[in-house]
Amino acid sequence: MDRKTYCDTVRAQLRSLTKEERAQACAELDAHMEDHICSLLELGYDAALAEERTLALMGDPAEVGRELNRQYPLGWLAVGYVARALTLVLLLCMLSPLWNLGGQVKDHLAARFWPLREWDMAYIRMGDTDLPVAEELTEIDLRRTVDGVTMRLYQVGLEDPEAAETTAWVAVTWYSENPLRKTPQLRGAFSAPDGREVTGRVFSGQQQWLIYVPVKWGEVLEFTYDQNGHRYDFTVELPWKEAAV
Repeated sequence: MDRKTYCDTVRAQLRSLTKEERAQACAELDAHMEDHICSLLELGYDAALAEERTLALMGDPAEVGRELNRQYPLGWLAVGYVARALTLVLLLCMLSPLWNLGGQVKDHLAARFWPLREWDMAYIRMGDTDLPVAEELTEIDLRRTVDGVTMRLYQVGLEDPEAAETTAWVAVTWYSENPLRKTPQLRGAFSAPDGREVTGRVFSGQQQWLIYVPVKWGEVLEFTYDQNGHRYDFTVELPWKEAAV
């Protein structure tokens, strides 16, 4: 039997240790045998005889392995796995705010620079026949900032730009000027100064809305959004067309 076979036999008995712990225990055992062999070589033994005498001195490898295994009961192995699991859970808990922050920053940037545009209204309607369909969409860029939170109007359309009475709609998004600050959800109220109904509907998360308002030909759309005392006022030019004669 050589040193490798001896160590492999010991290793096979270490059932209560993890793979890494078994490797470490066998490495320490091999190092101990190496030291003893070197001592015998210094006394004039040849290499083969030095290894043979060392292995004989170590005793039966199976018994050595069983004795080492008794020093680590199965509970020790369970404790090791539980400790690893708890460490992983703790690490995930520590990193989760960073993941949330990353998603938050992404939402801010999307709302500020490339909000969702719905050219044919198919996604916004989602089978809801009560929602108007704009004949044409016009890109706009109106922004109002209150307490570090900006509301932005970026598209406007008319259901029928030639009709005497029709429906106007506006795509709205909002975001915090500080991307690390959480933007409050749109939960306030839209209103028009003359009391006409202004309806808002979420169409992408909580930072992008579609609002629509009944209008008469030639009007300029005015409306207000108020949330917790924070007021945003807008005046929007609408893309009217002259009726065909």
